[in-house]
Amino acid sequence: MSNNILKITFDASTIKGVISTDVNYSPNMSNPQLYNSFPNILFIPSIKLSNSLFDKNLGEDDIKKIFLSPAQFENFIKRLREKKLYEPITINDAKKKGIIYNNITFILNLFFKKGDKLFINMNPYIINNYNWNDKYNIVPVPGQKTPIIDVKISFVLHSGKELSFVDSTRLNCMQKKQNIINDYYKLVGLDEPSGNTAPLKYHPVDTTTKDSPNKSNQSRRYRRYRSSTLGGTKKSKSKSKSKSKSKLKSKSKSK
Repeated sequence: MSNNILKITFDASTIKGVISTDVNYSPNMSNPQLYNSFPNILFIPSIKLSNSLFDKNLGEDDIKKIFLSPAQFENFIKRLREKKLYEPITINDAKKKGIIYNNITFILNLFFKKGDKLFINMNPYIINNYNWNDKYNIVPVPGQKTPIIDVKISFVLHSGKELSFVDSTRLNCMQKKQNIINDYYKLVGLDEPSGNTAPLKYHPVDTTTKDSPNKSNQSRRYRRYRSSTLGGTKKSKSKSKSKSKSKLKSKSKSK
């Protein structure tokens, strides 16, 4: 199984403003049904990726699965070795030759095309575009030769299941305006301003129902109370009756 992973963290905004920050991407966000069993995007740091490396009869989803399924990924590498297209190279050399940058761009463009779906807390969105600052971190993994590649991107999304021309134009205008502001701040030597936060009702809130600790504690206390009272009231009544009878007997004796 391959341990070469591209870790993606993202911020997301819509026409309403920023809706999510520092979210760890997982493939099931792109397709909850098809990619649910794949936890990571697999990464090749030492082979320069291009469309020519893949069979012409493969569809886009087929190519995506190569970077999701460890078995298909290993098979892909093996076939490249057989075709003499794979040559071992160090991470530093791959960085200097721009292979890591190229492969990050290839995978981001593969998974996050304009019009693709993205689910955040199971709320559906449509990707208008993504932005990457061309930076990445090489994170060493103890006991492994190949590190994790860590990137941060930002999405411009449309809420819903379809992206119309008008929606896309509005989002593009918003993005251009933000880029002009960011360029100005860079020019004067200031940090880029953070985007405006969207009202809470537009945030992708997790709608899955989970019992809160207080609610679960209350239910447990109720169950204990119910089990203790079931049959207990009858016993208490019988005890009270026996006590009253004993009192009557003692009174009659005394008389």
